Amino acid sequence: MGTGSRALSRPGHRGPGVRLHAGVIATLVVLAQTLSLPNLSTHREARSLVVINASADTVWNLLTDLPRYPVWNPYISPAKGDLREGAQLELTLHNGSQTVVIEETVLSVKPEQELSWGGWMLGHNLQRTLTFSIDPVESDRVQLDAHEVFQGLLLPLAGSVPDDAQRGLDEMVRALRSAAELVPHPAH
Repeated sequence: MGTGSRALSRPGHRGPGVRLHAGVIATLVVLAQTLSLPNLSTHREARSLVVINASADTVWNLLTDLPRYPVWNPYISPAKGDLREGAQLELTLHNGSQTVVIEETVLSVKPEQELSWGGWMLGHNLQRTLTFSIDPVESDRVQLDAHEVFQGLLLPLAGSVPDDAQRGLDEMVRALRSAAELVPHPAH
C-alpha cells in the first residue's frame, strides 16, 4: 500500500473525499437557493404562537368543542369525532380555495395543557402531527402554540401543503384568540 492509503485510514483524518463531498453539498444548496428550486426536505414545520387574554380553561373549552368549530374556526371546520386518545377525527381543512377532508388519530389530550392529533397522507408516505399547547402567562392570560410537523419521503411532492398549513394555523389561532377574548371573564 502507498502512503496515500495510510493517510486516509488515520483516525480523525479527513481525506479529499470528505472535502469534495462537502463542496458538492454546498454548491447544491447555493444552486437550489439561486434557482428557487422546491424544498426537498423530508421534514417541515408550521408554527403559530399567540398570547390570549383569557384563562386556560376558556381556551381549552373553545379548542375542544369540535361542533362549534364552524362558528369561529376558518381553517378546520367541520370537525367530527371524540377527543380521547386513539379516537379517529374527520377534519375538513380550508386553505384558500381548496378544501380537503382528512382523517386523523387523537394522540394526546391533557386538559388545559395539550391537544394533539396526527395521521398519514399520500398513501402513508407523509405523516403530519398537529399539537396545540396552552401555557399560562398569568391567571387569565395564556400563550397558545399551534405546531404542525410534516415528515416523509414524499414531502417534496406535497406541494404547498406545509405553507398552506402555516397560513391556516395563523388564521386559526387569531380567530381562537378573538373568540376566547370575547368570552366574559369571571370577576375576581
